[in-house]
Amino acid sequence: MLAQPQTFPCPNCNEMINDSVQICRHCSTPVDFEAAKIAAELQSKVNQACNDASYLRTAAVTIFVLLGVSLVPFIAFVGYLGSLFTFFIVVVLFIRWQVKFGKLQTSDVDYARAKRQKNIALILWIIAIPIFLVR
Repeated sequence: MLAQPQTFPCPNCNEMINDSVQICRHCSTPVDFEAAKIAAELQSKVNQACNDASYLRTAAVTIFVLLGVSLVPFIAFVGYLGSLFTFFIVVVLFIRWQVKFGKLQTSDVDYARAKRQKNIALILWIIAIPIFLVR
């Protein structure tokens, strides 16, 4: 079974190319196979960091949605349990993100956005703490 080609930014023009090419189709710069492989692996990690940060932020927002549901009669208990469960899930996802992707060295703007989303999730989680204490 052949491996799927991975994409990475060209070291010269920064356009996305795949690791199976020998010359960048945008700027005609020769592509070193080993450097392409390393860059493609880094890009894959950046992509995963972006996806995981998005899930983390969504989970943090879900805490507040479920807290809102906990105000509805007859389903309040379900909403409260769901928000409490999600509260702990956010902690796990945050720690997991920090361990896996916190030390990536890249200038990718998407990675910077992922770090912001992770930090927003942390802020939302911190805001949820007093709400849980009041409830």
